[in-house]
Amino acid sequence: LESQLAVALGGRLAEEIVYGEDMVTTGASNDIQQVASTAKRMVKEWGMSDKVGRVALDEPSGGGPFMGRMMLQGQTKWGDKLMGTVDTEVERLVNNSYIVAKKILTDNRELLEHVSQVLIEQEVVSAEEFQMMLVQFKARTIDYGVIGQEQNRDKLPFKGLPTAV
Repeated sequence: LESQLAVALGGRLAEEIVYGEDMVTTGASNDIQQVASTAKRMVKEWGMSDKVGRVALDEPSGGGPFMGRMMLQGQTKWGDKLMGTVDTEVERLVNNSYIVAKKILTDNRELLEHVSQVLIEQEVVSAEEFQMMLVQFKARTIDYGVIGQEQNRDKLPFKGLPTAV
């Protein structure tokens, strides 16, 4: 799932790299919210954090309406320290996914430009065409592994997670 977080930021980052940070569209800016939401579920619902542990801190998302739900939001049976660790882990996942995705796109800028030009001309690129482009441009990848233990706030254009997380 960690690599999927980086993939989900690809559109936003492509716009940021090509047009600049100030020209990112609202559709692309929504990517950060989606990634933050997934990262939050990874940590709180699916137990996918070594620092938080293999526990489910939230009920699964969704469920029917409940009149008291709004009053109970924000309250937790877990301590503030643990919930602070959750926030730190979510931020780490989002920030480092952003950094990984940006490195991949920056390292493959020529391919990014080519793909965008082809899409302008023919609107669709088949999987086979894209694979040929990867070979033609000698696409560079990175070893994803663990995306890092630091929050890396100083390396990001945004300084925190969206409040809607």
